[in-house]
Amino acid sequence: MPKRKRKPKKSVVTKFKIGDKVRVKHGIMDATYPDIPIGGWAGTITEVQRDGLCTVLWSTETLVSIHPVFKNRCERDGLEFDQYWIDQEDLEPDTGGSLDIEHPKEIKTKPLSPKDQDDRIRMVLGLTSNDPLPDVDDEKLEAYHEHLSENLAFPFFAEHGTEYGHPERVKVIGLGDPDGEPMIDETHGILCEARMEGHVVTLPLGELEEPNRNRQLLRDYNYWLHNWS
Repeated sequence: MPKRKRKPKKSVVTKFKIGDKVRVKHGIMDATYPDIPIGGWAGTITEVQRDGLCTVLWSTETLVSIHPVFKNRCERDGLEFDQYWIDQEDLEPDTGGSLDIEHPKEIKTKPLSPKDQDDRIRMVLGLTSNDPLPDVDDEKLEAYHEHLSENLAFPFFAEHGTEYGHPERVKVIGLGDPDGEPMIDETHGILCEARMEGHVVTLPLGELEEPNRNRQLLRDYNYWLHNWS
């Protein structure tokens, strides 16, 4: 979960106990994402450490009000957003009443990098650096199909069946059926046409390895397909 950067170096007198209702003081920014203010967030303390660091479980009302970019970033980075470690000096008792949550004045979106595999996939799917990679579905597969159709160099030779220990060399000739329609399968993703042993066969693109000019395009697609299915 996100943690505050400022931590007392020695044991301090704790002001709160487990079960206390608290709010974050106004003007406090998130330690991990400094463009996100967390002032006014409310919750219940579930842990108090001797150094004054507290774990706060956010209230349902707070979770509904949190900016979606914060949630997306937490999902992207594998962090929990429903609870938080924070210095007790940044907290105050919750005396009730409606929430007064501070919202970001400006979201700073980090540019996508063509050197980063996740970012290259985000570029294909029209996402920003704030977005986690999405699960594989028909809509995303169609977008990826369009990208690969425009950027893969056909025909190309690839190996099929490497994961089974019996790779076969095939010649991939396209990603569409004879009428040019994309071939997408819910289980196997994008399908391609290939020549194997003198016959034209249909194969899952995600099962192919191409060591040369199409290598990065196929590796990026396979990485997303096999990890977000």
